[in-house]
Amino acid sequence: MTVAYRAKQIVDGISENAIEDGAVIVESASIVSVVSGEDIPSGAEVVEFGDATLMPGLVDAHVHLVWNASAEPHEVVARESQALTVLRCARNALLHLHAGVTTVRDVGASEGLSVDIARAVEEGIIPGPRVIPAGRAIAMTGGHGWFLGREADGAEAVRRAVREEMKAGAACIKLMASGGIYGHAEEPGSPQLTVEEMRTAVEEAHKAGRKVAAHAYSVAAISNALDAGVDSIEHGSFIDRATAERMRDEGVYLVPTMSVYAAMSEKGPELGAPDYIQRKTAEVLEASRDAFRLAREVGVKIAAGTDCGAPGHPHGTLPEEISLMVAAGAAPMEALCYGASSAAELLGLSDEIGTLEPGKRADILAIDGNPLQDIQALHKVRRVLRGGVEVYATGAGE
Repeated sequence: MTVAYRAKQIVDGISENAIEDGAVIVESASIVSVVSGEDIPSGAEVVEFGDATLMPGLVDAHVHLVWNASAEPHEVVARESQALTVLRCARNALLHLHAGVTTVRDVGASEGLSVDIARAVEEGIIPGPRVIPAGRAIAMTGGHGWFLGREADGAEAVRRAVREEMKAGAACIKLMASGGIYGHAEEPGSPQLTVEEMRTAVEEAHKAGRKVAAHAYSVAAISNALDAGVDSIEHGSFIDRATAERMRDEGVYLVPTMSVYAAMSEKGPELGAPDYIQRKTAEVLEASRDAFRLAREVGVKIAAGTDCGAPGHPHGTLPEEISLMVAAGAAPMEALCYGASSAAELLGLSDEIGTLEPGKRADILAIDGNPLQDIQALHKVRRVLRGGVEVYATGAGE
């Protein structure tokens, strides 16, 4: 059956401007074409959205489905049963759909639970976005986020860790190149995994067709990760111009996660987040916005990610990240692409998702209003399709 989804404007992710009075033509799970309202094929079932915008389903390149946005989410996971954590993951996945996010990359999950969540979504056991799982993140012994992954020391131990994660179903690999905010005995800027360790990880991942993301804050840690050949730098808050230019020249993405620092800064104290988390959040808050501005100025590839699940930052918050990008100087169309086509390219899915083009999966978001005029319209989700199937719907303006 052919279905025509018609709206006042369509943001297809490839055109410089919105398509006025257009329609997305869908057959089964795929997009057939994007046409003007006057050119809808005869016989197609027409779904009218009126004064709304159709755009590609959003892509969040940095989430942690096991976390619940509490003051210390890693401690919650440590205390509860694995069964309860799995149930929470399923609920968190659903929250992304409610926000118009049809694909997420989970960059670290206790016991590799994101792999099972990805399978459950694809098999139709639970509703949720497409999940690209890293399984367990790889850290040095006692390194940042060890509770989200596994510890490995030395190149051969890291090699084995990467191979085992891929054997278990990891679709990408996450490395901890520096300290971070959550550990009480570490600082964000301190390098952790070595160049040799990370280079071995990248070698194993790349020969298996997987991409590698590196958590890194400081110039030293980012440079180590770049020397190793990673595909993206997560956070990158203290980057300098020379390092940004290197990222641009080497085609390495920045996933700035500005919204997580804004959320932790605003809500951390009332949640009772530990002093060490609040202190480090304050140090990173404005630096993350400066890093984003510098990356844009230099021409670094950027993909939107939230780090949601962290204190005060619930799942389904990609619209906040995109809004912060606009506040930091990005044009609305540019920011929307960071949250769709650019993130899809980073995940290696640009042939399937991220834009509304013939042959791509029918991942379609309908929102009330026009995000090119008011980016806050992203919060007014009316309907979400993933692969041509309606996975979320609400009344207009709700």
